[in-house]
Amino acid sequence: MTKSLPLIWLPGLLCDGTLFEDVDQCLPEWIAPECFTLDVLPTMGQLAADVLAKAPKEFVLGGLSMGGILAFEVYRQAPHRVKGLILMDTNSANEKNEVSEKRNELVSRALSGEFEQITPEVLMPLLIHSSRLEEPDLTGKIEQMAINIGLEAFQAHANALATRPDLRPFLSEISVPTIVMTGKNDLLCPIDNHLLMAQHIPDVTMHVLPNCGHLSSLEQPEAVALRLSNWLNLYQSQWL
Repeated sequence: MTKSLPLIWLPGLLCDGTLFEDVDQCLPEWIAPECFTLDVLPTMGQLAADVLAKAPKEFVLGGLSMGGILAFEVYRQAPHRVKGLILMDTNSANEKNEVSEKRNELVSRALSGEFEQITPEVLMPLLIHSSRLEEPDLTGKIEQMAINIGLEAFQAHANALATRPDLRPFLSEISVPTIVMTGKNDLLCPIDNHLLMAQHIPDVTMHVLPNCGHLSSLEQPEAVALRLSNWLNLYQSQWL
């Protein structure tokens, strides 16, 4: 029987395992994917320590958006446990003040009773390609993920994003195979973020998905899975 290797997924803000379900179904059989639920903790350091406490001894680590940001911190805390990194639609820099201010306004609205309106009314055009905004199956999944995560986690994770360190100087220290992937039309984490990662991470593969927004694993799961599978299979003999 072929041994399996854990793949730990870390979801984005207001996202859960739904983000990766369709991708997981198309990955190689020797990969055992699992999406962690992120605890209600207000810093990246605390979130990363919690992930490591729950994770197996060794694993491939993947994250999208906030999940990718958290993946950097998990790797920084325990590089000897991470065999490979999957960084999707994400950012290695610290957060700009204007971004924090806009999100804090959303948190305030959420606390005042508008939490369930924020995703469909404010965030949706930033999360997916403009051509997909009238697809209820897709938008419904995104709205339901936000409801599943809830207000308390939204507030805590917003703080974690706002207070995160700048890890751009750390990129050159990443010594494991890494794949960087982004939607070409990602409005939240533009291509330049990913070009920077590809420039400084030593063992890196990069893919840009055309006609795709921020939530690439939901928008184009088959395209994501194909590129991930090809990359994973390159390292199967090294990792197992």
